[in-house]
Amino acid sequence: MEMDAQVTVHDAMTSNVLTVDPKTSVRDAAILMRKFKIGSLIIKSNAEPEGLVTESDIINKVVSKDIKASEIAINQIMTKNLIKIPPGSDLNQAARIMAKKNIRRLPVVNNGVLVGIITSTDVLMVSPELTEILVENARMENHNEYSADERSVPGVCEICNNFMEYLEDVDGKFVCEECKEDLEGD
Repeated sequence: MEMDAQVTVHDAMTSNVLTVDPKTSVRDAAILMRKFKIGSLIIKSNAEPEGLVTESDIINKVVSKDIKASEIAINQIMTKNLIKIPPGSDLNQAARIMAKKNIRRLPVVNNGVLVGIITSTDVLMVSPELTEILVENARMENHNEYSADERSVPGVCEICNNFMEYLEDVDGKFVCEECKEDLEGD
């Protein structure tokens, strides 16, 4: 008898998803993200997610434009038209979608209801062999976005093995800022 070894999105996803109402202020959303040590929030007023906001969204769309975070609602900066995935989907499919669309988070929706979220970190923890798909795509995509003197990409730090939004090439290794400082401090 042959066993099916398929790993599904359900196996790797986080089911306890922190959600906020679209009218929540960016300040309150940032406070929640800091309190729960998460990098994103799902925005919804009903069962299905309406949007997603990340730390990068807050930095790029609010902080860098000197907008007061308590005076802007999260629905004004959230990413809309989310790419979603069903919980029964193969984990490889989730990794391919993330790589192809250059995204790091997928809301998991079952029959129109948010049941979880899967991140590139979740994929890497459950199926490390998919690391190369995600990291290589990030390097290719970001090669076009960054100038020659700014080579920061998302991925797994080759020193501490933590997934970080920003890695830099130091002596041929992609490392996070903290490990970079440690290496340069030696």
